[in-house]
Amino acid sequence: MMFEAGARPQPPGDVYQAYLAQSDIFIGLYWERYGQVGAGRDISGLEDEFNLSEGKPRLLYVKVPAPDREPRLADLLGRVREEASYRRFNLPSSPRTT
Repeated sequence: MMFEAGARPQPPGDVYQAYLAQSDIFIGLYWERYGQVGAGRDISGLEDEFNLSEGKPRLLYVKVPAPDREPRLADLLGRVREEASYRRFNLPSSPRTT
């Protein structure tokens, strides 16, 4: 589920919870940002999605390097390391032009 695809009339939490309930697997991509913690919430949607994915097969990917990784994401990734398997990835070097 990509929220960048446009606005919806439903609250974001309702949308991703409904999509997760219909999903067979969870794919998580993490780099530097933890996301916003909404009013009356303790965690971001990013962390809530990870929590709600428990019990589903998870494909988790962590992009490195991440020089500006937010502390709350670093904490979440510490949990990921303890609870699930994940792969680190980076972008290939740019091709040289002559």
